[in-house]
Amino acid sequence: MPSPGRQGYSRVGQEKDDLIERQQGCHMDKENFFSGQMTEKQRAFREEYKRGIAKWYSGWGHLLSIYLPGLAVIAFCVDNIHAPTLAEIAILGPILIFYNFNEWWIHKNAMHHPVKKLGGALMPVYHRHVHQHHQYFTSKRMTYDTNREWRIVLFPPYALLIFLVATVPFALIIGYVWSANAGFLVMLSTPFYYLNYETFHLCCHVKENWFVRNCPLINTIRRHHAAHHSQPIMMERNMNLTYPITDWYMGTSDLNRGLFGHLFNGYDQRYIKDEFQNDQGADLRQSV
Repeated sequence: MPSPGRQGYSRVGQEKDDLIERQQGCHMDKENFFSGQMTEKQRAFREEYKRGIAKWYSGWGHLLSIYLPGLAVIAFCVDNIHAPTLAEIAILGPILIFYNFNEWWIHKNAMHHPVKKLGGALMPVYHRHVHQHHQYFTSKRMTYDTNREWRIVLFPPYALLIFLVATVPFALIIGYVWSANAGFLVMLSTPFYYLNYETFHLCCHVKENWFVRNCPLINTIRRHHAAHHSQPIMMERNMNLTYPITDWYMGTSDLNRGLFGHLFNGYDQRYIKDEFQNDQGADLRQSV
């Protein structure tokens, strides 16, 4: 059975795609950063996907169904933290590093490789990400047009609930063996990092504007993620979606820079590793 968006896609469509590839050899105008011309295949897939979005779906409703519960948990935890010590606050450091590694690991191993264990529970995650998200967005066309397309950007609302439930036992243990403050800090770190992830990912797919181009860290992950959406490297490179710390440490980044340079690289393409210049680099230069 043909995959969504391929119906009616023929040799003529492929020839048009090849022509687009050849014609996009120059820099895009400033208003078109990351919004280059789509191939016929990508356009067909997008149209097919959008027809499948339920009429009742609301992008803002989807966003609020994630942010309101997340912010509520954060507010509840903050309200129950009283005069935390420096040692208690310091627990956030290793937790955020752990979450950064976890984000990298899940993206690399569950979202880009089929995991058939656990009764195939993670297979829908793989299919949604590789066969839908990466078809919908390419390094040349990373942006969406309306908030109904947040359906292909944001995780389902229940994902945050799963992470919160998984955090509860650890927060209770830390709260019991150390202090209540430490337990609440552990608990609030999950929605904080998760909302950070969703915010940065959404910023990676909005149309070019002054804020995303100039805001430190966001402009870095925007280029980092656009490079990840280039087909030649998408299965192995640039797996972080918040801060490219683990990509730097594990050597899976497309950049040849230190940690500070990775975090504040912005749109700079001078440090792309030589071995990626001819594939991902060529794609991205047409958009940045």
